[in-house]
Amino acid sequence: MKKGLSVRIYLKEMRIKSWLKNLFVFCPIIFSLELFEWNKFIQVVILTLSFCLISSAIYVLNDISDVESDRKHDVKKNRPIASGQISFPCAWILLICLTIAGFGLALSVNLFSFLLILAYVVINILYSKWLKTKVVIDCFCIAAGFVLRVMVGGTIVRDGVSDWMFLTVVSLSLFMAFGKRRGELHNYGAGGTRDVLEIYEMNFLNGIVFMCAGLTMVFYSLWSISQESNLVYTVPIVLFIVIRYLLLVFSGRSEADPTTLILSDKTLLVSCGLCALVMLVLLYGTQIFGHYFLL
Repeated sequence: MKKGLSVRIYLKEMRIKSWLKNLFVFCPIIFSLELFEWNKFIQVVILTLSFCLISSAIYVLNDISDVESDRKHDVKKNRPIASGQISFPCAWILLICLTIAGFGLALSVNLFSFLLILAYVVINILYSKWLKTKVVIDCFCIAAGFVLRVMVGGTIVRDGVSDWMFLTVVSLSLFMAFGKRRGELHNYGAGGTRDVLEIYEMNFLNGIVFMCAGLTMVFYSLWSISQESNLVYTVPIVLFIVIRYLLLVFSGRSEADPTTLILSDKTLLVSCGLCALVMLVLLYGTQIFGHYFLL
């Protein structure tokens, strides 16, 4: 096997695209207006990289554990481990290296971030082995991963994670998790790709998705009003993003990972980028352009 091809296979196994989720680690430092504090910025970069490596390790562990079932699946059979492109010994070596490097980076920042990432690993192992078959609990496990990312970022800022940020992330995470289940049920039917789909019912998921979408907007709106940086002006953009995401969910395009959905829809991707840009300008405009920028 050629060296370049081998590297691509390992990167594919690590699910590099899914690293986009780990940008949630940046939320506390951005909204606490501490982004330009160099030491803290370096720490949040290290913690984000730690989460990237650990999340990739979880993917490798799951692929090792599910290799037999993956080989019987029309799509998953092409994964590097299931297809035999990566041998079991090499997969275990990759898993060990990713885990040691990820935990080592977290410990280099602080013990609390290490414990939170350890909790993320435990939840994902329990999810993979048991909780993914438990209706509703499975989606809360997915949401917990996003909440823990934000909590890890909160370990390096002065005031930690605010109440409104916590509630916004919880509702947003559940919105994406239940939206994913709704898309899977729509596309594959009960018992399609997950046993838990035999328990979920479409009308129930429709209601939960709308409820979580509404809560996300309410909590974000209240959070933006509580800030002193005019974040309230981003509410229409966030509302557009939520509505666009709902459209994709109900059109059956959300069976994949939310990251894949965002990257595959140009309108949603541009909207998220625009929202991030406007937020940064509103939060840091005076620091970058002077005190009269937003007068």
